[in-house]
Amino acid sequence: MILFTENIVNILNEYFSQSDEYVESILLAAYGFKVQFVSFDVQCEERVFATIAGQRYEWNDAPTSAPWGALGRQLAKEAVLKSPELLSIRFESGDVLEIETAENQYESVIFNFPPKGESLVMEIF
Repeated sequence: MILFTENIVNILNEYFSQSDEYVESILLAAYGFKVQFVSFDVQCEERVFATIAGQRYEWNDAPTSAPWGALGRQLAKEAVLKSPELLSIRFESGDVLEIETAENQYESVIFNFPPKGESLVMEIF
């Protein structure tokens, strides 16, 4: 769809600063990678990178042997836009999750936020 903007960084940092947004679960599948935080989730269809305990890992449309479960219960501290194609989420432990997007006709990343009234709240990239 579209590239990341500072707007999504501001939204994420607002969540991270107002409450304890930790990783509740990670879903790995052949079709996608999903991170469930306390208040919202992120569905990824492009590559996802992580630095976990100092080691670099990559998910690229297939399950891997990386220790993705080690991100469970980790407290998110800050989102940073590394480039229009790469969004980084830093955790209190020092581990990092990097989410890639791409400009094309399909959704690369979907952020599902809590509904406001009767309206669903999503950011789609």
